[in-house]
Amino acid sequence: MRDTASRFQRRSHWMLAIPVALSVGLALASPATAFAQSSGSSFVQGLTDYLEPQGTERTPIRVDEAPKIQGLPEGVSVQRVRWITERRIELQIQSKVMPGDPIRVQMLLARDWHSAPSRSFPEVWALDGMRATDVESGWTAETNIEQVFADKNVNVIMPIGGQSSFYADWLQPSNGKHYMWESFLTKELVPILSNGYRSNGERAVFGLSMGGTAAINLGERHPDMFKFVGSFSGYLDTTSTGMPMAIRAAQQDAGGFDTTAMWGEDGSQAWIDHDPKLGIDALRGKKVYVSAGSGRDDFGQPGSVAKNPANSAGVGLEVLSRMTTQTFVDYAKRAGVEVVAVFRPSGVHDWPYWQFELGQAWPHMASALGLSASDRGADCTPIGAIAEVTAAGVIGTCVNNEYDVPGGKAEDFTSGRAYWSPKTGAFALYGKINALYTEMGGPGSWLGFPTSSERTLVNGGRYVAFENGNIYWTHKLGAVAVPRDIVAKWGELKWENGDLGYPTAEATKIGEGFVQSFERGFVARTPNGANHWVRGAIAAKYAELGTAKSQLGFPTSDEMLINGGAFQRFDKGNIYWSPQTGAHVIYYGDIFDAWGAKRWEQGEFGFPVADHSKIPAGGEVVKFQRGTISQINGAIREEKN
Repeated sequence: MRDTASRFQRRSHWMLAIPVALSVGLALASPATAFAQSSGSSFVQGLTDYLEPQGTERTPIRVDEAPKIQGLPEGVSVQRVRWITERRIELQIQSKVMPGDPIRVQMLLARDWHSAPSRSFPEVWALDGMRATDVESGWTAETNIEQVFADKNVNVIMPIGGQSSFYADWLQPSNGKHYMWESFLTKELVPILSNGYRSNGERAVFGLSMGGTAAINLGERHPDMFKFVGSFSGYLDTTSTGMPMAIRAAQQDAGGFDTTAMWGEDGSQAWIDHDPKLGIDALRGKKVYVSAGSGRDDFGQPGSVAKNPANSAGVGLEVLSRMTTQTFVDYAKRAGVEVVAVFRPSGVHDWPYWQFELGQAWPHMASALGLSASDRGADCTPIGAIAEVTAAGVIGTCVNNEYDVPGGKAEDFTSGRAYWSPKTGAFALYGKINALYTEMGGPGSWLGFPTSSERTLVNGGRYVAFENGNIYWTHKLGAVAVPRDIVAKWGELKWENGDLGYPTAEATKIGEGFVQSFERGFVARTPNGANHWVRGAIAAKYAELGTAKSQLGFPTSDEMLINGGAFQRFDKGNIYWSPQTGAHVIYYGDIFDAWGAKRWEQGEFGFPVADHSKIPAGGEVVKFQRGTISQINGAIREEKN
């Protein structure tokens, strides 16, 4: 338990805080972007707009289903991993303490994650604010955190969701949720990171606004877990007069949550146990960093990081943060606990200030985590052919020196990666194509080294050529790799500009062959190495049957035009199409031979009008335009319409 003796000692100080809290709608929230409040609009609506993060969900480049991670608590598992980029992944975790939909946690992987697969790395936890969304962390939606950590050897951990939660274990459910974030983070996420994602057990935690409060609380309640704890514009006194009221109003506004369900009645033991100023002793010996602005708008002033003029919400919220953070620092001084306290002479409650603060706090984090000079950031110089292809800065600045990969060299940059081999030369890759290439294994994959830079296609797509295939990208379909022989066969139909369109998924291995899916058809590589395309209505029928996994098997020809229609041969039968009948399958055997004896579609029966099917009483039947051919008890029966 925390000492309650001084819980209400400084009420006179908090008499100033109460009107400030009320003036900002009693909301302790995390703003996403400053907004210009229109004339005549209500303060409450302005505050809501100001505080609402604007994240949008990206399409993953790859999804790994149910990765096997040993040593997890009972009832805890990783359901899937979404690769958003080559350096940013999302874990979807089945939690025991928060059952239901998987809990989402995103990670920015360490600089050397791919180049040093045997290394482990420290964790840096970045906590969101009061209006955290279920789509994306405010840190990635509103700041340059991905670029900041691109050259640093730490894994950045960002929980998704937790609106109004304070990342705490709640006493009761509220508004359809029973938050148990503290238990999830400390008991379920930690072993996942340690056993599945190369954590070395060294951790830092920081957050903004609500997340700053939570970061300090996590550091105090689990002192063995964190070497660094940081609060940017957090609320570090939660029990003094006016603060429970402010938190209650904020949680009600941000999602309709009942604060009593979180920590009980005002003044209860749970409130005391979650007041950062009352748990300071547990931070002794750790690096503690707290910051807050003054609430003064410095937009347009020399040196300001603000992107918009402040409004009254941003001003008031920061004043309240400044007051509570000062109280925390005063308690720390009396307890003899060292705190790095940064009180800015200006600044309001807004993301540009927290982005700036992250850069200021990083050296303290790095020291607390014991990082080497190299792991703290880039100390690198591109050389040779890689220097030439990256000189224009298209993939940013280097984050390490070039390193060996099978058959050549590679070097990482803030926005991509460059590759070189003596056979292909050097090329710089970036974006979703580079991300997919990396996850496939880069030069060690079947693609080999790149043989081109990224090129634009006439209808909005992009591609990169490699030694053994290409990777294509569109906004709708993402990045897809296609083997070179399939690219050549696809080219007979004018590639993405022709009948098949763009590839939609990596080629599927079926037996000893492969089937590559496109928007409007397939290219199949048969077990004997031949390639055939399947398009249009015949492709749709082939897909309906199950492609090469079906009874029909692989194609043995391309589509051929016949008698106003078309057909295509497969291992075990043909698919026929005409404008009048559509596409239907007929399998090889006695019925097919009987139809052939009548000159197939050109004869008296015409095209099939239904798929080859079984007769419930026994036998098989095919219906044609002008009759039916069936096989019952081994005998062929022909009937004309």
